[in-house]
Amino acid sequence: MIERHLDIASADGAMNSFVVHPEEGGPFPAVLFHMDAPGKREELHDMARRIAAVGNCVALPNLY
Repeated sequence: MIERHLDIASADGAMNSFVVHPEEGGPFPAVLFHMDAPGKREELHDMARRIAAVGNCVALPNLY
């Protein structure tokens, strides 16, 4: 897996995001994974990794 922590520019400033996808075999379908009320955290990173493991590119933005 290839994992990145990116800052995405928005009107209100930088929005940190976690992006993960398989190493080879792309292009991959994109999945926009929205966080729940407790916020972006390691449990959601693990879920994103599981979704990516079956052949997706997953973006988990911090909506707060």
